[in-house]
Amino acid sequence: MSLCAHAVDLTIDGRALLSGVGLALEPGRLVGLVGPNGAGKTTLLRVLAGLLPPVKGGVTLDGAPLDRLSREARARRIAALFQGAGVGWPMRVREIVALGRLPHRRAFAGFSDADAAAIARAMAATGITDLAERLEPTLSSGERMRVLLARALAVEAAWLLADEPITALDPAHQLDAMALLRDIARGGTGVVAVLHDLTLAARCCDRIVVMEAGRIVADGRPADALTDARLAATFGVTVRRGQAPDGTPYILPWARATAKETRDAADPRPV
Repeated sequence: MSLCAHAVDLTIDGRALLSGVGLALEPGRLVGLVGPNGAGKTTLLRVLAGLLPPVKGGVTLDGAPLDRLSREARARRIAALFQGAGVGWPMRVREIVALGRLPHRRAFAGFSDADAAAIARAMAATGITDLAERLEPTLSSGERMRVLLARALAVEAAWLLADEPITALDPAHQLDAMALLRDIARGGTGVVAVLHDLTLAARCCDRIVVMEAGRIVADGRPADALTDARLAATFGVTVRRGQAPDGTPYILPWARATAKETRDAADPRPV
């Protein structure tokens, strides 16, 4: 079930947030969406989820226009996790995760055995089973993020769109979350995650899409998308590269690029 943006433009209050964005996504891969603050990453994720209608262009899901699907049908196929998403009132963790099953339930129907199993799987995968009876206000920011990720996983949708899913997590849980997203993708789900940690993005993602000023400026394997020149031009940083004992390459943002390095690396042409 492909998810594609076709020449998408989005302008809000006279400001162009996305310009000519074209992106073809296939299931079974973990795609990292990276770029500096204000590049349009979260906006693009909202457009792909059907939450923001583009001014021009459109989004298709398995070849069909996304805006022709009902809200319920979209919610069954595309699960989304956004920064700042809250619950609004005190609820127990198990109840929050259970909200992910709402798109699958008929009005006024109770939870089925399939719902209960999906909720249990999502909680186990995110390591929050022991938090099941905790109230949301008692959670730390990292625990809350894992609960909200579990809610998205409970949908068991064809696509998972996650906005900065590891930002509030400690290093161990960041590694766990990235491994989980990678495993979900290996299982056939399409996963797109907005990431700021270039090291984990390069290490864990199958594909990297780099955004700058509302445009896609690089798209490909991590080694191809995160070149020294691209990182200097887009992020204004230089990096150090190395290889772990198991042969896995890694990349570390190291210092701000000089004005000359940034200027020499700049390429105004989007991909």
